[in-house]
Amino acid sequence: MAAVRTFRSILLAATSAVLLFLIYPPYDLSGLAWIALVPLFYLIRDSRPSGAFLYSLGCGSVFFGILLTWMLNVDTMNPFNYGAALLGHSLSFGVFGLTACYLQRKLPRWRVLVLPTAWVLIEYLRAHQGFLSVPWGTLGYSQYAVLPVVQVAGLTGVYGVSFLLVLVNATIAEVALHLLPMRKDGDIPLGEPSGRQRISFGIIGSVGFLVMASVAYGYAVLPGSAGSSVLKTTLVQGNIYAEPKYSQAYADNVFETYRRQTVRAAGSRPDLIVWPSSSVPGTIPRDQQLVGKLSDLATGAGTYLLIGAAGFDKFNLEQRMTRRVANSAFLFSPTGKILGRYDKIFLLPFDEYIPLRGRLDWPSWIVPPGMVDSLPGKEKTVFRMGKTRFCVLICWENMFPDLFREMAAQGVDFMVGMTNEAFIGKSPAGHYQMFALYVLRAVENHVSLVRTSSTGVSAIVDPYGRITTRVRSQEGKDVDVEAVAEGTVPLTAERTFYTRYGDWFVYLLFVLMAGFVLARRDPAGTAGIERRTGVKTFIAKGGGG
Repeated sequence: MAAVRTFRSILLAATSAVLLFLIYPPYDLSGLAWIALVPLFYLIRDSRPSGAFLYSLGCGSVFFGILLTWMLNVDTMNPFNYGAALLGHSLSFGVFGLTACYLQRKLPRWRVLVLPTAWVLIEYLRAHQGFLSVPWGTLGYSQYAVLPVVQVAGLTGVYGVSFLLVLVNATIAEVALHLLPMRKDGDIPLGEPSGRQRISFGIIGSVGFLVMASVAYGYAVLPGSAGSSVLKTTLVQGNIYAEPKYSQAYADNVFETYRRQTVRAAGSRPDLIVWPSSSVPGTIPRDQQLVGKLSDLATGAGTYLLIGAAGFDKFNLEQRMTRRVANSAFLFSPTGKILGRYDKIFLLPFDEYIPLRGRLDWPSWIVPPGMVDSLPGKEKTVFRMGKTRFCVLICWENMFPDLFREMAAQGVDFMVGMTNEAFIGKSPAGHYQMFALYVLRAVENHVSLVRTSSTGVSAIVDPYGRITTRVRSQEGKDVDVEAVAEGTVPLTAERTFYTRYGDWFVYLLFVLMAGFVLARRDPAGTAGIERRTGVKTFIAKGGGG
């Protein structure tokens, strides 16, 4: 009997893991997100705290293990640091299982709110833990292509989308527990009667109303047009992979690739041509010969040219003394002048800098020997093209809402997200998973986003998440191709509630969780939450058991 129960538990955990994997790119079966967690929630409900932790940890291990297999293509990744990263990601699932099991035992009538609250807070903390922050597995990103659903991110950020999905999963799990009896062996962990569990139709009605209201809001804010003013923009994707050893021949080939495509694009007279991050093999402005070539290219094209390069200024005292370069973006005017420079602020840990350098001696299987830190930027640069204003974020910076929101709040007309994804190899899954995050950045702030990637996906996303332009080959490929694409970028300085007030929704959930924690010591249970927080439960008495 115990073996059968263990097998059933493993099967439930594995089912949730596989369903979660399928909702993300490249499969994009986003509809499964509304039910993917139901098996895990049923399992947590029917387990002791230790079992809930271990089975949830196993679910997370399988999920992240298959979701992030593309990371094994990264040159600096090996089985040891991949395993360490996988364990770190999976621990968030284990913590969720333990938290959910413990709180729902004490507050059975609040299960439908406990589960999404705990899930979203753990997602948020996982993305706000310093150099260990990771965006992978955030549930809301799975809906990047379902535009009516993700529009709520303009109010709450991506975490509001996650909350909605988990709320529906929790409700369906309650219905399943009503239809399927719990085990009758006298070992029921929740202290509830064996057999079928009672359910409140008030729960189903309230959740259904919230989902319909959110989707209705999404349809209401999706306009026919994203803006009256537009900027004619060309994206250049060079499909360049770095060589193990740098050579002048390699540098010349890279520059020639982008020069050739830029000359080709200039024939249609765009307002702006954008290259990806690290597209120029050299240091600017130190290398004046390289600056001269880029200046001549912008002048010949008669347009603004935005490029990515290593930033090094020999007149900058800090750079001259440390010899550290920045990951930078430079804007050239149609007359060939450098109009602005942005240095990447939020650097990628263990790739662009070593965390806790000098305080912690990292093993060689985590940090390659002889690694030199990049120089982080300090200024949130606003580029100007006449009356048009925009900001640039580079690669890793676009993965998280905070810095993007701060940049978008500076009265800009659009945003540029540069990235160099050649380091993840030819796996389409990694490229598409990263692209999904960029789409949510546009929706959260209702700002157009120009994304240029060295190997794909390069695209223009309008303020509501619609992909209006995409770099593709003649065969329709958008990854691992050399090509250009021309499109129009809607310009708008109008921002969202989320841009103005940030993660207010998550802070509200922290308050709600505090109410749960306090109420667990209150014999009155639910009444304790109502007295302490002033929140009236929408769950009818007797709902959920």
